Amino acid sequence: MAVIKSPTQIREEQARGLISLLETIKGEVKEDKESLRSCILSLNSALERYYTLHDTPLATADRLKRNILVLCRKNCNEIKSELRCNVKNITDDTKDFPISVIEEVKALGIPTPKQKSTQDNSVNINTTVTQSQNQNQKQSQEVNLFVDLLKNSLAPYQLEELKEVAKADMPASEKRQNLMDKILSFGSNVGASVLANILTNPAVYSCL
Repeated sequence: MAVIKSPTQIREEQARGLISLLETIKGEVKEDKESLRSCILSLNSALERYYTLHDTPLATADRLKRNILVLCRKNCNEIKSELRCNVKNITDDTKDFPISVIEEVKALGIPTPKQKSTQDNSVNINTTVTQSQNQNQKQSQEVNLFVDLLKNSLAPYQLEELKEVAKADMPASEKRQNLMDKILSFGSNVGASVLANILTNPAVYSCL
């Protein structure tokens, strides 16, 4: 019969496993770029299970990883412009760093999963969706307003002619010019009437 373990027991086992892994990695550290690279990547992989880059343990391991990868990529043993970015310092830090993490895990255990960030993301997503819906609704209302103003300013046949130009397959700049030309072809009084209806409608001011 399978033994059902409590969340506390599971986390205690995980803590012991992490401590054992960190001790193993620490014992394999050598002052050699390839050896360091392998140990530091293993260190990062172990800590990523329980920490984020906002936590000091993983942030420190990530700094070590970036430094050793730079040395390996540039095929050198030191980058003078980068603090402690040399084989000796990286070796010393990689030996000492697991000790501090082990002591922290022994004292405090491994960190519990962070629920807050998930909740925050949910709030942000809901807020974004609501804002997008409100914006789309406002744009739809503005379009309907101007369509109504055009209907009140133009004769049915004039509206149909404008719709034909608007539906034509042509570049936007050319279509804009053709629409302007079409409105002007109806006579200057029609264009003035359209503009007057737009500017004198109180509902237009809320869209500006």
